[in-house]
Amino acid sequence: MKKTILILILFFLLLSVVLIACKNESQGSQKKEDESQVSKQENTQKTQTEKVALENEQKLLPVFVSVASPSISLLSSDGDVVFLSFDHSYGEVCWNNCDEFIHYNYPTIHSGDVEVGNQLQIDWSSLKPQPTEIHLIHVDNSDEYDSKEVRRKQKSPENTPLTITVDEEMIGNQYAFEFIWKDGEVVEGRSIMNFKLE
Repeated sequence: MKKTILILILFFLLLSVVLIACKNESQGSQKKEDESQVSKQENTQKTQTEKVALENEQKLLPVFVSVASPSISLLSSDGDVVFLSFDHSYGEVCWNNCDEFIHYNYPTIHSGDVEVGNQLQIDWSSLKPQPTEIHLIHVDNSDEYDSKEVRRKQKSPENTPLTITVDEEMIGNQYAFEFIWKDGEVVEGRSIMNFKLE
């Protein structure tokens, strides 16, 4: 009888040890699974953060269509508004991908009627972000297949709205405003607004 009790005690002890070991292994497995899940979440967050940082590095500018357009108004010689929106065209030359020099062909556009003494008011204050360089370009479009720049004059980006008084020499000519966005010396975006005076 003593022998049977001793065997039963040993059996229960052994069974207890096995059950405790199984419980510990189960808890260890669950802990590893939890740690793995946390690690996966951290890696996903890190990857998303790196992706956003990379996109920010690659895309300095917002999508072109989300950027407001500059405007041109025609004013009388007294400064009264004649046309709130003067005839012009506006579009991108390159945007967030200006690695190579892109030749721009100035389009033939509809002329807006002006008189000597009228004023053109060009306003680019709605452009966000603001351009870093602006050029007023006189365009020779006598050859409709090969328009050329006659003269290029840099304007201050802070000088908006810019008012230009129309003189005799300007009538019959095409002009363009070139807007450039730079990051240091790297051109990130270029857009052009064309208009012609008649």
